[in-house]
Amino acid sequence: MHPHSDSQHPHGGFLRRWLLKLHGVPDAHAHAHPSLDTEGLTIDWARLYDLLTRALLMRRQGKYVKSILALAQIQPGETVLDVGCGTGTLAIAARLNAPEGSVIHGLDASLAMIERARQKAAQADANVDFQPGLAEALPFADATFDLVMSSMVMHHLPGDLKARAFAEMYRVLKPGGRLLVVDFEPPANPLVRAFLTQLLGRGMLSIDNRTLPPLLKAAGFADVQLGKTGSRLATSVSGVKVGNSDE
Repeated sequence: MHPHSDSQHPHGGFLRRWLLKLHGVPDAHAHAHPSLDTEGLTIDWARLYDLLTRALLMRRQGKYVKSILALAQIQPGETVLDVGCGTGTLAIAARLNAPEGSVIHGLDASLAMIERARQKAAQADANVDFQPGLAEALPFADATFDLVMSSMVMHHLPGDLKARAFAEMYRVLKPGGRLLVVDFEPPANPLVRAFLTQLLGRGMLSIDNRTLPPLLKAAGFADVQLGKTGSRLATSVSGVKVGNSDE
């Protein structure tokens, strides 16, 4: 069962239904939208996603994105891939803040998300290559990227798909390349947990990012670390592809 599955959800209140949609839980009343065929969940209502994300994070969204970029430490001339880029917020911010010569790519299984990301990039005059694709089957050659990053995506993938996605991320990284994964961290505060449980269900609060480091190590990553971000509701996991760029 997916972490967000809860038999009580489909008939919940209006707010709960929209918050569940924010996290990719299918709505029996919703119209179908185009996505690539994947075993993971996708989110296809891009404009509403942006509105709800801003409403939920309020002024914290900019701080959250900046904290990820601070962890990513993009260097001049590096080629970067954002896996599960959604509407492109992180990839666009990376393009606008990255050093000279860096190249940013964004990939998502939802065609609606890619369309919205391209629109936002054009409005921001940010040169980002957005294209549809699957985390478990990245459409790139081996050793293409210096950095692969992914934000709030892994909890949408079943365990076996996570392992395949990490293997693909390892494959497309150059020797010495870096992986940065950021995902939802259930709050420790019992009152906040109770509130989010009512909104999102028990499944979302069962996410355990401590399960991710073993998957990175199994994919071949070294120097795997579990760390903090600029938000108490997000945890980072990082690793490095063995070898060096001179090989």
